[in-house]
Amino acid sequence: MLVHTRLGQQPCLSGRSNTAYRVIRCQAAPTAPSPIPEKSSLESRTKEGADNGKAFIHLIPNNGRWENGIPPVMGAHLMASGTISPISVSKGAGVDVTPHQFQYHDTETEASVMLYVTPEKAQAGLVKLVVEAAEAAVKAKGAFTLVLSGGSLPALLGPLATAKGIDWSKTHIFFVDERNVPHSSPDSTYKAAQEALLSKVPIPPAQVYAIAEGLPVEQAAVQYEGRLVSIPAAALPRTAEGGFPVFDLILLGVGPDGHVASLFPNRPETSASKGWILPVKNSPKPPPERITMTMPVINAAKEVAIVALGAGKCEIVQRVLEVQALPGALPAQLVRPRGGKLKWLLDVASAEGLDTAHWNEGKRFPRSAF
Repeated sequence: MLVHTRLGQQPCLSGRSNTAYRVIRCQAAPTAPSPIPEKSSLESRTKEGADNGKAFIHLIPNNGRWENGIPPVMGAHLMASGTISPISVSKGAGVDVTPHQFQYHDTETEASVMLYVTPEKAQAGLVKLVVEAAEAAVKAKGAFTLVLSGGSLPALLGPLATAKGIDWSKTHIFFVDERNVPHSSPDSTYKAAQEALLSKVPIPPAQVYAIAEGLPVEQAAVQYEGRLVSIPAAALPRTAEGGFPVFDLILLGVGPDGHVASLFPNRPETSASKGWILPVKNSPKPPPERITMTMPVINAAKEVAIVALGAGKCEIVQRVLEVQALPGALPAQLVRPRGGKLKWLLDVASAEGLDTAHWNEGKRFPRSAF
C-alpha cells in the first residue's frame, strides 16, 4: 500500500469497490507536510501481496449471513467510552422473530479517505470540494444542490463566502436534517448556517430550503418533502429506481454513536426504504423533534462527504471504518452512495486510531472485534 501526500495536505486513500476501499498512490508533494504521528500508521510505505491494492474494510464474510442467525453483538457495538451502539436482539430474517429491519447490501460506491495534517487544511479541503462540485453541477445542468448538516459543520463553511467558483444565483441549499424549533433558536441548523455563511453570500432566499416554523413535526416533514418534490427534475434529478432526488453534494457529520443526519442506531427511521423526509418524534439526542432525510435519499446523491475532525471523533471514526457492526448499529456504515462518491475528511487527531497500513490484510480486516 502506498500512501503519499498531495500539495502537502492530505495522504489520500481512494478507489472503487462495492464494500471496500481501494488504495491508490496520490501525487507526491513537492514539499514535506507536517509530520504525522507513527501511531496513525499513515506514513508512506509499500505493502507487497495486496489484492490489487484493495483494502477490505466494511466487508462481512458471506455478506453477513450466518447459518444460526444474526449474532447478538459484534465488536463495533462495544465502544471503549461505553455501550453507545445498541446490540441486536434479532436472530435474523424469519428466525423465531419478526424479520430484522436492517438489510445488507453491496452497493457499488467510489470511496476515499482524505487525511489533512491540521483542521485548517481540512477546512480548506472541504471548501475546495464544495467549489468543485458546484462548478461541475452548474456546467452539467445549470444548478447546484448542496445539502448541509448541523453540529460543527456550519462553522467550517465561512470561507465559502469568499471562494471563487460558486454561482450563488444557481445554488440551492437544503438541510439533511433539522430540529423542529424556531429559526431563531440556538438549536436551529438554519440559524447556524445563516450566521456562518448564508447571510454573507448573494443567494436568493427562495433557494434556501429551511424547515417551516410552528408546525407539528409530522406536518413539517410533509411540507419539507413537498417543497423538494416541486423542484424541477432538471435542477434536482430523480433516480430511475425509486424516484429519489439526486443531490449534487451532501455534507454529513457523524455522532459519537455513529449516527448521521437524524438517523440514529437501530431506529426505524434509519431502516426506512421509502420516502424522502421523515419526522423524528423522540430523538435520543435533544431536542426530541426533528425531520430527517432518509438513507435512500442520502445514498442517491452524486457525492457524499462525511466530515469528522478533532480528537473527539477518533473513536467513532475507527469503529466505523475498521470494525464491522451489524447493520443499523452504526448508521454511518450504511452510507454508500449508489453509483456515486463517498469521501471521509479527517485530520490527524480524528484519524489517530486508524491502522491503514494493515487494511489490505484479509486476516485482520474485516474484523468483528476491536
